[in-house]
Amino acid sequence: MRKIIFNIIIILLILQPMFARADSPYAIRGVVLENGNRQPLPGAQVALQDNDALSTLTDENGYFSLEVPSAGSYTVIVSMLGAEKPLQQKVMLDEKIPVVQLKLVLQTTLQLPVVEITAERNPNKVGKTILKGEEIRKIAGSSGDPLRALQSLPGVAIAGNGSAPAVRGSGPGDNFYYADEIPVGKLFHFGGISVFNGDLIEDFNLYSAAFAPYYDNVTGAILDVRLRNPRTDRFGGKVNVNLTGADFLLEGPVNENQSWYFAARRSYFDLLIKSIQRNGVTLQIPNYSDYQGKYLWKVNDDNRLMFSFNGAMDSLRLDVDASSDLGKTQPDLIGTIESQDSGATQAVVWDNKTTEHANNKLIVGTRQNRNQSNIAAAGNVQVDVKSTFVREKFRFLPQENHDVTLSTNAQSSDVGLNLDINNTNCTQFNTGCDLSTATRVQLVDSINFLQWDVSAQDRWRFQPDFTFVGGVRHSYENYLQKAYTEPRLGLEWQYTDKTLLTAGWGRHNQLPSQQQIARNFGNPNLEHIRSDHSVLGVSHMLDELWSWKAETYYKTFSNLVVGVKDPAVNYVNGGSGRSYGMELLIKKEPIEDLSGWLAVTLARSERVNDLTGETFRFQYDEPVNVTWITQYKLSQVWTMGTKWTYHSGAPYTPITGTNGTYSDGRLIPVYAAVNSGTLPEYHRLDIRFDRTYQFETWKLNVYYEINNAYFHHNVVGYNYGPNYDKKEPIEALVIPFSFGLQGEF
Repeated sequence: MRKIIFNIIIILLILQPMFARADSPYAIRGVVLENGNRQPLPGAQVALQDNDALSTLTDENGYFSLEVPSAGSYTVIVSMLGAEKPLQQKVMLDEKIPVVQLKLVLQTTLQLPVVEITAERNPNKVGKTILKGEEIRKIAGSSGDPLRALQSLPGVAIAGNGSAPAVRGSGPGDNFYYADEIPVGKLFHFGGISVFNGDLIEDFNLYSAAFAPYYDNVTGAILDVRLRNPRTDRFGGKVNVNLTGADFLLEGPVNENQSWYFAARRSYFDLLIKSIQRNGVTLQIPNYSDYQGKYLWKVNDDNRLMFSFNGAMDSLRLDVDASSDLGKTQPDLIGTIESQDSGATQAVVWDNKTTEHANNKLIVGTRQNRNQSNIAAAGNVQVDVKSTFVREKFRFLPQENHDVTLSTNAQSSDVGLNLDINNTNCTQFNTGCDLSTATRVQLVDSINFLQWDVSAQDRWRFQPDFTFVGGVRHSYENYLQKAYTEPRLGLEWQYTDKTLLTAGWGRHNQLPSQQQIARNFGNPNLEHIRSDHSVLGVSHMLDELWSWKAETYYKTFSNLVVGVKDPAVNYVNGGSGRSYGMELLIKKEPIEDLSGWLAVTLARSERVNDLTGETFRFQYDEPVNVTWITQYKLSQVWTMGTKWTYHSGAPYTPITGTNGTYSDGRLIPVYAAVNSGTLPEYHRLDIRFDRTYQFETWKLNVYYEINNAYFHHNVVGYNYGPNYDKKEPIEALVIPFSFGLQGEF
């Protein structure tokens, strides 16, 4: 009995401080923030000096609460992994001030990542590559633009100097883009800079083949960008200045359930350097601007409303002198060439959790696009498009092993055309298209274009390690009055815990370009372009840091559009093609000091002119393409990154001589077979250094880039002169260095 009583006393002595704290009116509460950007620090340990029993951890918003047994003087100690040293703060509690609220800023030796857990917006694994924002913002040669990382992925060819991707044998115009599942008409500025603020891009999914049926009708690829949500802890912002432009970002909460951000940017390089003159052609430095905004309202646990808006504008001007080679070969280009391109999108998104196993997303929006070009004596083009769209996607789990997605989309567009221009009706199948002798065509027209689609997909896990993905898409558009029903199939085999095997097949279609189907200029009786995608893949996780993925694909194309010398039709569906290849991606996650990836592509892409039987390489065919990305933390504040790019020479069509003259006396060039020539191999090395300066209430990021570090002369074409008696290489225009400053508060 004595032993039992002794044990009870010991237990009461142990529990007594806990009971005292529970009833105590004295408490120390507050929030722990990271120095520099004042982001909340979850998981920081908050304790009282000399009293290990009184300690706690901050929650996901950085908040903590400590109840103490009595009034008095206390020393609060805050520490966590990644902090330079523990923070100490003295407080005094008495009857007048029984509770103290603290705001503690912890000095960290590195910026801690903001972790936000989000659901995967498309669980399909076939033909998909995911890159996160934090691993692509500091890629060398990108000038802080995350979407330039597209150039470094397997299967993506470099389309000139831009970032618009040419994927697996398709061209840049064969892709479709989404941001937060909202259709985006304009994703890249002239020169390939993306229209979105780099700090807003959370990640992107690139679907290179056999993508889900609820994505739009294209034969190339889908780029699905996710923009992050506004911060909810406090008001903050960023100001960025780099070599070519400046931008700002402001964001913060309205109340507990509502938050917003707004970002805007404008280039100023055109203000510093007015123009660049080369071979009698004066380029007025292009300027661009863009903006993005989001307002998020968490109505309740099951409903969320989002208002999203964005816009972008580009302006370009060339002055072509009569003495220039370009002016001598194309006299109708002598003078001023101006182009302005702008686009804007506004949308409301209602995200509704209808049941525990079902979710519905409704998107209603409008989009406006305008392109206005004055091409010297060759004519003028003005195209205005105003669209209204509705998208709905309902995803539910009728059974534990079935994941079903039903989707419907509708879009009504009013297209205004005011065209007066020389119509060359050139395509990838034509050579020797002379602008100055082309037929002048005028068209003033207003077109109402309606398109809609419905789709269904079922992810059926019919065995613990096997998932079958079956889907179908039915679409219709009223201009060419074409309807298509297309299946999409996929199979995923989780061979081991770390190895996934995938297979997919899909049938796709795409509307020809506006010029090719417009009255007078094109053929309103064309068929849609068709494409079949087949893909096999394997991915393997070596450990939590290293992984690799390999895919092989085969794509066929039919009904490709060919320009013909028949003014009654101008274009016909007279081409076909195929592309195939093998891709490898080896990746190290950005957890330790060294991270990056190696992308290798071995591919072939060709086209066939079914009217003549001629077979030739596709203009973006790159049989060997290698990109090596590295990022290394030299210290807690310095980071170094490199990007090495190599691809075998792109095809081009050589000029072999002349044959007679045009009516104005110009020589008529003679071309070799389409894309029968090969440019020299392309390769370059870009190097980037980042330095972070952290202060108590703000942070400064500085970067410096060296582009084409070993000054390799990359040839992108040839100048044959007005008499076609020379062959001078034209080298890629590369700004040898770049820099940027970003202040964050």
